[in-house]
Amino acid sequence: MNGEIVRALNSIFQQWDVQSVDSWNTTGDPCSGSALSQDDSVFEDTSNNPAIRCDCSFNASTVCHITRLRVYALDKRGELPEELLDLPYLTFLKIDQNFFSGPLPAFIGNMSRLGLLSVAHNVFYGSIPQELGNLKELYLLSFGNNNFSGTLPPELGSLVKLQQIYINSCGLGGEIPSTFANLENLEIVWASDAAFTGKIPDFIGNNWTKLTSL
Repeated sequence: MNGEIVRALNSIFQQWDVQSVDSWNTTGDPCSGSALSQDDSVFEDTSNNPAIRCDCSFNASTVCHITRLRVYALDKRGELPEELLDLPYLTFLKIDQNFFSGPLPAFIGNMSRLGLLSVAHNVFYGSIPQELGNLKELYLLSFGNNNFSGTLPPELGSLVKLQQIYINSCGLGGEIPSTFANLENLEIVWASDAAFTGKIPDFIGNNWTKLTSL
């Protein structure tokens, strides 16, 4: 594994005061043990937290990259560090139920392979960066139960692969952007306990035809 990636992961964990578990480690090659499993039950196991998943199929199976990172309900604090950009193959970032704070940094918009971004149940604040609209591979976006302010960026309407969005109790208000009419693959939308205003958009009934939970 690229030494820069190892250093980035170690730096992220140091800033968050997170220790790797015994089933994989950051002292040598983190792409070892449970990190090599492609089984979701292994990745989501409560004893495997924090967890990473590696994909070692690159360059004719000679190169590994970290593709998933989960730090769930560990009561950790800190901000989102720029070293996340040194994990360019990350498709899954889940850091729910901690005490992470600060604004969501605009650089998240450069993490172009992300399919799942979940930062719910933290204490993030400030506005939602419009750069999130650059994450064209997102199928799940969750930032509910935080202390954000302002409105939903219209740029989120370009996330046409989005299937689930959780924006309940997030602190945002204002009208739902008209660009959200483009989100025709939405199946789940949670938006309760928020100060959204205006009439319920017609596109919810006309365009969001795959909805199963609203």
